[in-house]
Order: sequence, then structure tokens, then C-alpha cells
Amino acid sequence: MKKNENGQSMIFYKILQLLMKIPVLQNIRILFFFYDNIVSRFVKKPGKDSSKKRVLVVFPFALGDCILFLGAIENMQKIYPADEYIRTIACQKGYEDLFKQYFDQVIPVEYTKASVNPIGRIRMIKKMRSTYFDIILDPIGCEECSPNVFSTYAACGNMKIGVLEKSDKKAQCPEWMRKKVYDRILEIPDKNIHKIKFYARVWEMLGAEKTVAHPAVLKKIEIQQQLPEKYFIVFPSASLPVKQWPIERFAEITRRIYKKTGWTLIVCGTKRDAGTIDTFLNEIPEIPVCNMVQKTNVPEFIEVIGRAEFVLTNDTSAYHIGVAQKKRVCVVTGRYVYDTFINYKYQENEGIPPIIVCHKGICYNCNNMCKFKIKQIYPCVDENTVEDVWNAIEPFLV
Repeated sequence: MKKNENGQSMIFYKILQLLMKIPVLQNIRILFFFYDNIVSRFVKKPGKDSSKKRVLVVFPFALGDCILFLGAIENMQKIYPADEYIRTIACQKGYEDLFKQYFDQVIPVEYTKASVNPIGRIRMIKKMRSTYFDIILDPIGCEECSPNVFSTYAACGNMKIGVLEKSDKKAQCPEWMRKKVYDRILEIPDKNIHKIKFYARVWEMLGAEKTVAHPAVLKKIEIQQQLPEKYFIVFPSASLPVKQWPIERFAEITRRIYKKTGWTLIVCGTKRDAGTIDTFLNEIPEIPVCNMVQKTNVPEFIEVIGRAEFVLTNDTSAYHIGVAQKKRVCVVTGRYVYDTFINYKYQENEGIPPIIVCHKGICYNCNNMCKFKIKQIYPCVDENTVEDVWNAIEPFLV
């Protein structure tokens, strides 16, 4: 199958771009419910386990979301103690190492394939129905027809708990669907709170005492790769093409950082990022670079970021990892999820405040439902200039 520069199938790439450019089309994801309903009828339900109670946390989102979720994870262990519960999480395949220290079992699922591939979706449903759980918790939110909703629907359990946040936006996931999926929905009265606070609030509503929201505490590890003594990281890839600041602008900022500091450039990421990073490196042949793309697993990727002098990135996992690792990090972003994902300015964060390059505008927190005409990237991302970024980061490059 033909692949794009990010290693994705062209069909998957085009579907993503189309959904982001024409937000109303995102409503077609409701159709997945009917497909899943039919498939589930032919997948055998698991038997009940008479041992300790089982609780499943459904978390099929990307690495950055996982890092945010870990910011309040200690509360889960208080609500569901190990001597009473077998604690399981269903996550994207490849992220198992992130959760092993907090959960007794990890179910890795290829959610990316399940999003658009019918066969991949059947495999996801089979995995989610492999064990019966007493409690199934979807802490992400059920406003949208997103993978967490469908994954929860596929799983088998006695009590399915979802979360609904107060919002001015019309919920994409209709009420009738939520009632079909969940037995109980926690309604969070706060609007557009940062995701770490959001997850802390979920644990509070489930019985945890007053929680403290903080960036994730990530373990330091030893890595075999030889790293430069001082280096900076540029991460030009993005989770979605519409969020990717232009490569040539990243290249210009990289030249300026190297000229001012003399630090070695490190690029890192997965196969999915390789095409974008190759294009980026072709723009800056004069810069010394240590290429670690596809040479690290998730814990090593986190450690490499944790040792950097400076990190420049799009709205990606590298941003949230950098904040958690208390590094000087700059994110070039738009306003689409500004308060819920980008803005870390709250009292409990005792780390280094991130540098956020984002123009003020008439719209904030549209949650990727952009009302403006989109060519290749979101207008609120495109309006960030090279000078905007350089003026923001230059004082900190010492």
C-alpha cells in the first residue's frame, strides 16, 4: 500500500486531512457504532472471573495524552488498591512500558489501524472482549465519537463509567449513543480545564481525596546510545498534518539556535515521523546532527528529551514530555486546544514554565472544529512566524 512521508497509508492520511479540513465530516464516525454493534454479535463474550475484582481503564490515545494522564495516576492506586483489584489498562500498542509500573496488566491494541481499517477494528473488538471486568472506566471524555467511546462499547463488564465535561460546543457523540455505551457518566462542571486537572477531577469524583494536578513524574533510565554533551532537540513532526508548522520555518530557527549556542542537533521519533524529519534535515545540511529516529523505544525517547538543553516542537508528545522532565521547551501551536492541552500555567506546576508561541485571536478551544477555510494547516498555526518563535526563545538560549 502506498505510504506518505510519515509512513502512514495514503488512504489513512487523506481521511485524516479531510476530517480536519471539513470538521462536520467528523460526525460520520457515528457509523462506527453500528459496525461495531454488528461485529460484537459474532465475538464470544468472556466468562466472569471469580478472583479479585477487575478494573479496566480504557486509554487508546497518543503518547502525549498518556503523559498527561500520568499526571494524576497515583490517585487511581488509592481508589483501586492492589490487594482488592486487578488493575488493567488498554492502550495503544507500543506504550506498554509507560503503564507497567502502575497497572497489573496492560492490553496493547493497535488503535490507529482500528480507526479506519475494518479488519483492524475487528481485532480491536476481539481484544477488548477477551476478559470480563467488574468496572470499566473511560476517563477521557465522551463528547466525541473517539476511540475511547468505541473501545469501551466493545469491552465486557458490569459497570461502564464515562466522563462528560461542561462545554459550549455541541457534543458530537449523541446522547442515545452514550446511554448505550455507559452505565454511569461523571459530569465535570468545569469548562476547558487543563487535561491533568481534568483527570485529577475524575479521580476525585470516583472517591479520591483532594488531588493535586502535576506534570507526570517520569523515571530516569540508563540508555546505551551515546549522546552529545550538550544538545537541543527539534521535533518538526505533528500528530496531525494540520497542526504541523512549516518545515522551512523550523529549519530557519534551527540554524539560528545552532549559530547562537553551538549545541548539536538531535532528531528523534518513530517510523511515522521519519519522512517529515528527512525533509527537515535536507533543509539544514550544514548543521551537525545526531539522528536517533527509530533508534529508541518510548522510555528511551523520554530520556533523550530529559537530557536536552532545549526542545522546540509542534503540538506533540515531545512538548508534554519536555514539561514533565522540567526542560526548557517551546511549542509552536494554534488555539484549537489551548487551555485543555497547551497552557500549563497553574499553581501546582513547580517546573519550568513552557514557552508557548501562539497568537491571540477571536477563537480559542475549538477542539479541532475549525470554522475557517483550511488549506494545508490550521490558520492559527500558520500565522506564527519565524520571528515570533525566535523572539520568544532567544533570551533562554544560554
